[in-house]
Amino acid sequence: MRSVIAGILVLFIVTAIVADTTVQCSLCGNPIKGSYTKFEDGSIFYMDCMQKYPHCLVCGKPSMVTITVDGKVICRDCLTELDRCSFCGAPLAGNYLIYPEASLKLCNDCAEKIPRCELCGVPNENLIAAGGKRICRSCYEKSEFCYICGTPIVGEYLWFDSDSTEKFCPTCVDKYPKCSSCGAPSGNYSSTLDDGRILCRDCYNAGYFDPQKVKEFKEQILTFLEVKFNMAISHNIKYSLQGADFIRTQLDSLSGDLSGLFYCHNNIYEIFVLYGLRQRDLYQVVAHEIAHAWATENCRKDLTLEDSEGFAQWIAYHSLRNFGYQDYSVTLTTGDNVYGRGLRKMLEIENNGGAEAVFKSLK
Repeated sequence: MRSVIAGILVLFIVTAIVADTTVQCSLCGNPIKGSYTKFEDGSIFYMDCMQKYPHCLVCGKPSMVTITVDGKVICRDCLTELDRCSFCGAPLAGNYLIYPEASLKLCNDCAEKIPRCELCGVPNENLIAAGGKRICRSCYEKSEFCYICGTPIVGEYLWFDSDSTEKFCPTCVDKYPKCSSCGAPSGNYSSTLDDGRILCRDCYNAGYFDPQKVKEFKEQILTFLEVKFNMAISHNIKYSLQGADFIRTQLDSLSGDLSGLFYCHNNIYEIFVLYGLRQRDLYQVVAHEIAHAWATENCRKDLTLEDSEGFAQWIAYHSLRNFGYQDYSVTLTTGDNVYGRGLRKMLEIENNGGAEAVFKSLK
């Protein structure tokens, strides 16, 4: 936006000559006798007309017909050449505002009356209410939209679960309970499971509730681990889906987290996995618990909790990367807990000595 002052400095020449009936005044049409004024465009005005009629403040010429615009006297010819206000159509002769990015010019009255978009600041008579603000159509179309309510997000927004493509407005974040799977606001179409977990529509639709499907993940991961790390498990492992309540009651005495649990009793190996997990979560959880089963058979018994969980996360990390979840695998390396610290320790050992060094450190 910039302010513009309309005005043209017109140069003219005054010359006294002998009467010449062939020269006529451009205003009154009478033959000129005596002094006259000649402008750069060739128009000539008799001195009487120069003194008798008001002068246009744009071109400087005398005129029989003038109009006052913003306190300035303008002739009819200059009036047709003036820029016009983009809103009211009034001629712009004095100070006015111009918005070159929107091809708009405003007179002073419209500059005070016309509301402005609260994002780009450009005047607009047809603003749209969005996110507690009034914005123009152009800004509306460029806006991010809340994944739940569809309202354009003006200002702050949040995203969850490492997925920046789905953004949420602060209102929906405060309004809805969090999805137990992705952590995002659950929205109007959430599902409450038997164990009290709340899943958003996307996570519920992507969740696995069939025990047979978990066995398929198990077979894929076991094959990968045998090929990649020569990790063969001699015990027959029983896999089952359980609710959060069951797994939570076991955590005080057994290794695992709320998404999965490895259970060893009387030389019987079992892995319990939460029902309703998404595919990527299953790859992580099942691989993590299989690592605990393998470590029970092959590693020394005095491993620290950080080493035990770090190794299990290291196996989950490589499984995720193998099955196409490289971005998600990186999130496992964060956090100041036994999982994050332990994984970072294992990755450092691997970086210095390869995978063999990791296995050697556990035996």
